[in-house]
Amino acid sequence: MANQSKSLWLRSSNGQKLQCQVNTDQPLVAFLKNKYALAMGTSPESLIMVFDGEKIQEQDTFDSLALDDDDIIDVYEAN
Repeated sequence: MANQSKSLWLRSSNGQKLQCQVNTDQPLVAFLKNKYALAMGTSPESLIMVFDGEKIQEQDTFDSLALDDDDIIDVYEAN
């Protein structure tokens, strides 16, 4: 079903977690980077989002990545 809201968890390398609600058919990366950066006090440009060992691309959506409700996205800060 188009435009559903689902829950994702963002997990930092030190184990901190942040829960986010996302639309299933909207690109994820920019939204998640901004949400995480605001909550953690960092720059969204320095963040890399990874799911199942693969870097999430700008155009990727919840649906295109075949994510499930409450899946975990790993967040890394680039040096």
